[in-house]
Amino acid sequence: MRTQIFRTAVSALFAWAFFASSASAQTGVDVMKKQKELLKTKDEYEIQKMVLVNAQGQKKERKIERYTKTDANDLNKILIRFLSPRDVENTALLTWEKQGGDDDQWLNLPAVGRPKRIASSGKKNRFMGTDFSYEDLRPEALDAYTYKLLGSETCDGKPCFVIEAVPRTEKEKQDSGYSRRKFWILKDNYYSVKREFYDPAGTLEKIERSTALKSVGGSVWRPNSIEMEDLKKRTKTILSVEDRKINQGLSDQLFTERELTKGR
Repeated sequence: MRTQIFRTAVSALFAWAFFASSASAQTGVDVMKKQKELLKTKDEYEIQKMVLVNAQGQKKERKIERYTKTDANDLNKILIRFLSPRDVENTALLTWEKQGGDDDQWLNLPAVGRPKRIASSGKKNRFMGTDFSYEDLRPEALDAYTYKLLGSETCDGKPCFVIEAVPRTEKEKQDSGYSRRKFWILKDNYYSVKREFYDPAGTLEKIERSTALKSVGGSVWRPNSIEMEDLKKRTKTILSVEDRKINQGLSDQLFTERELTKGR
């Protein structure tokens, strides 16, 4: 009996050691690839309430809809359209992900009458008065950054990988508004619950927090609340999901310049 207990204990010890060594053998890019794999969907649709909070604590509400579709090459197309209030209604941003991170983005302002292409150097600018820049709204381009696993920390009481992302190419360094970013990625479902953004001088500029995570099918998790805080301007942009649909078979036609200017 004692021999059997000893063997069981030794087996458990070896299993734990194997798991620990496997986990420690993971690199930053391994974690990011795993995240991309587990959280991928064919398409998504969300309606979100957006609240802009200024430095004095005053709030302004907007409503947006967001469409996302992943193609056969694992590249995403994203359409974000404002539904209200009237002064921003039908303003829309279309993003086409490209290999290497040099994505195409077009902004449609109804008053202008035709979409404006966002230059690579302009992607560091803020989107429609929010605390999100155009580059914050792009998919994570794994081949445009180097990822370093800094270690493990708890975030809101849950164990996370801590990953540092630094632009890989000189062009990405010039076009980005950040010298580096840090991610806190949950170890159980691989969702990024916290992101930090450091300006070109290396100073912490913004913090994004994703909360109220929900399983939306299989290994896919999504937050029902996202807050982006600008520490310098003392402003916040808060997104709350009011409706969500996954894998509904969205048409490719949604992600065209024609649809961008069409409005709702």
